[in-house]
Amino acid sequence: MASTMSAELLRRLLLLLSLMTVPAAAQPSVEQSASAHAPLAFEVTSIRPSKPDATWSIRWQTTADGYHTKGQSLQSTILVAYYPQGIVYWRDRIAGGPSWLNDLYDIDAKVSEADLAAWQKQGVSLDQKPMLQQMLQSMLAERCKLAFHRVPAQIDGFAVEVGKKGSRLQESKRGEVLPQGIPLLSGGVLVWYKRGEPYHASYHHATMDDLAQRISLPGHPVLNRTGLTGQFDFDLGWIGDPDHPERDGLIMPDDPNPLSHFNVEALGLRLVPIKIPIDNLVIDHIEKPSEN
Repeated sequence: MASTMSAELLRRLLLLLSLMTVPAAAQPSVEQSASAHAPLAFEVTSIRPSKPDATWSIRWQTTADGYHTKGQSLQSTILVAYYPQGIVYWRDRIAGGPSWLNDLYDIDAKVSEADLAAWQKQGVSLDQKPMLQQMLQSMLAERCKLAFHRVPAQIDGFAVEVGKKGSRLQESKRGEVLPQGIPLLSGGVLVWYKRGEPYHASYHHATMDDLAQRISLPGHPVLNRTGLTGQFDFDLGWIGDPDHPERDGLIMPDDPNPLSHFNVEALGLRLVPIKIPIDNLVIDHIEKPSEN
């Protein structure tokens, strides 16, 4: 996927700090093999080629009764369907597909009345949406005749750990009223710096999983291996580039070490390079989506 990204798009993805991602164990998936039960599937699905002037997009959304995306490549749809860990794990995960996997499509899908209640109980992040993934897998198998096999692989990543001198994190106070900000998966919030202040992010009632998720970047996933439980209040500072002070808060797509800008050391933590096991998908067969 990285080869098809423009530098500007990758920059935006980096600035969003891992949209829709959380390092998590893969959820059960619906494979093409026979099963004793019919796999979950959308009741109605529309897959149409995007307009010629459509802009490539990784964005998608689940609605109260279905799934919607515009300008999404089939390659991206496959990644959404089979990699619940999110975008930071999606680089170079698919091999063997035809070039038209990068063609753009608009997809609108609706779930049945029988599945509606369970559908609406799914979580916010992709790893909490097993029904969505299973239904997308069924759609790809039915409409595109997708067949593939998995190949075990390892990718470069990082672990956030407690430093040698111990953590400097402050544990959150129970019952404290949280400020307005970006909701975190744990129930805490993230508050960005105000104009005129040094670039930083304030975390309130955040877990170490929250921190790992928020500093993960495409191609640079981070796992929580601190061993710290509970919730914490802390400010994550920014280490700027002295040669480019105007880029404070910006991560450029050609940055060889983008995670070095997050000042985790000030929190008594450290980032350690690790290898993360993951499966790659090798496409054996796929067809352009059948007509609606």
